[in-house]
Amino acid sequence: MIKEEFDEKISEFEEILQALAGNIASGVISEKLAPSDLLKETENHVNSLISLTARSDELMLILKPEKAHTIKSRCTNLTQTLTTFKEILVQNTPDPLANSGLAFEQLKKALADGSSILFLMREIRKNPSPVINAILAYRTATNTRASVLTIQAPEEIQPLIKLIFGHLDEMRTSLGGLERKVAEMKRIVRELQEESAKMLSTKTPEKPKATESKTENKQLSLTNFRAEQNRGSDYHDNG
Repeated sequence: MIKEEFDEKISEFEEILQALAGNIASGVISEKLAPSDLLKETENHVNSLISLTARSDELMLILKPEKAHTIKSRCTNLTQTLTTFKEILVQNTPDPLANSGLAFEQLKKALADGSSILFLMREIRKNPSPVINAILAYRTATNTRASVLTIQAPEEIQPLIKLIFGHLDEMRTSLGGLERKVAEMKRIVRELQEESAKMLSTKTPEKPKATESKTENKQLSLTNFRAEQNRGSDYHDNG
């Protein structure tokens, strides 16, 4: 389920941020490391954080679509910062430690950006969109065969929820009818194809006879042409 997955992503996100912050505080990660060493110490966490950010972006948009601009902005900032961090470390440069320093600043910025996203994730988990929350509750109730009447939602949106559920039931019924009609059409097309194949297989080809007739006509015409030529020659000789 979406909420359960979102809880997992929040925990994983927080764990990675804490691990990176802890390594910086203890000196395991610092700007004094060579670029290759700094990348080696951080690459797994950075890649995981990029992947988590992409999936958390999707989940937050589902749970709180009205916050789309804020969600997209913060997630894009973090992803760009982490990408820049990696790009700096793989650049060829005459001053590797200078690159390490630049990358280290990007990493600290990523931690700040990540903390901002983590705060947003917790806020959305606590206060998801009421309509989306009700729909997810309905989906859960349907999957577990629980009563829809047990769904809790603010009183002011109850009419909207009932309207949505009504439309969902109508769509489910309509889709069932369409599926039956499509199956029937497929059956009819299949039968027509089979009948056409039978009809074509029982017909006797007539084209060879026509070809023979045309050849005979050509031969007759050629004979007539030669006969006419001979008559013409006799006429000139007599003359």
